[in-house]
Amino acid sequence: MKILEGLIIISIILITIYIFDKSTSNDSNDAANIIIGISDRDSESCLQCKEGGEFYDRGCKICEQDNINFRIKNTENTPFISSWSKDSGMFYGDSQCEGEKIIPSINAEINKEYWTEIKYIDSKYTISIYDDKNFEKKQSTITNEMCSTPINLKFLRFSMNDGKPISNGGRLTGNIDNIQIFDYNNSKNNLNEFENKLHNVYNEDFTKCKTKDCNEWVLQNKDVFFIDTDAKKFHFDSYISGNNDYAHYELSEPLSEKEWMIRLVLSFDHIDEFPHGKGILGISPLERNLVFIFTSVVFVMIGRIFSIKHESLNINILIIIFSTILLYVSLAPLIYNDLIFQNESIEKIGIIVSLIILSLILISFSISRIYSRMKNNS
Repeated sequence: MKILEGLIIISIILITIYIFDKSTSNDSNDAANIIIGISDRDSESCLQCKEGGEFYDRGCKICEQDNINFRIKNTENTPFISSWSKDSGMFYGDSQCEGEKIIPSINAEINKEYWTEIKYIDSKYTISIYDDKNFEKKQSTITNEMCSTPINLKFLRFSMNDGKPISNGGRLTGNIDNIQIFDYNNSKNNLNEFENKLHNVYNEDFTKCKTKDCNEWVLQNKDVFFIDTDAKKFHFDSYISGNNDYAHYELSEPLSEKEWMIRLVLSFDHIDEFPHGKGILGISPLERNLVFIFTSVVFVMIGRIFSIKHESLNINILIIIFSTILLYVSLAPLIYNDLIFQNESIEKIGIIVSLIILSLILISFSISRIYSRMKNNS
């Protein structure tokens, strides 16, 4: 019986460690990211994403707009993602087509330059990443064929996070530089112009800028989005700041619906990966559940099964203590509304419900065993 009691005590210790480690995770519902693209909406016109607006905690990405962009998230492998929208949220395509595609075989690294090209031709666009400023050594490329065409694209826009509470979503810091925008113009026939069809409508390397906004850019938060006048680059510092952080520059005219191209260089100074629910012990939520919850439940079930023929008061009290803690752990996602704000899978919800039922059964059975023992002794 001492061995069985020892197993249940170990289970109580394990589930207590689980609660402590989970309490130190303090994760955001979102990861740090940087979004670079061209839109028909400036960053200030979406009233719904202003503080107090219905979409504030989801950000300007949810506002209806025409848009073509790419973004980098600090999740596992820090992927590059191509996105577009037509009268929809920034990443969501339109009513017929999805908007996102992961750019293959590439991820963000520090101290490396990503010479990026967005080229649009007749309802499809290609994003290519190069190793060199001459745009010759291609690292990766992807093409999105759109079901409808984004129009009136005239706002070069950089965006970061949503208005979620300040929390640990990791961090991305870096720079954007050497921005060039080429647009189609039928009247141009100059051999010096790019591909004899496109002409340069915007060119910026920030060398002449004396202020954080260069007197041309609209900056929502000059502490995280600004022109570094010393480094002569556009600097970003992306983290879950509690704000909708953005910057934009308005072109004199919308880009052509026939053909256009944007080129720029992107680099990262620091990448702090999204913690993925890791706490002070540094293990993932899946590992935490397996090591502490699954193991503790197995130990308790062994103790319960092998002690069922014995009227041990100590074992029943220990099982009630463990089961009460397990019930709290299982109910916590409901108590703190985690399941409301997160897209939990049916499988995960099923596991939570199963643990709640198991906890109640163990508590009820152990109480009935104690009551039976007291009745027999009376």
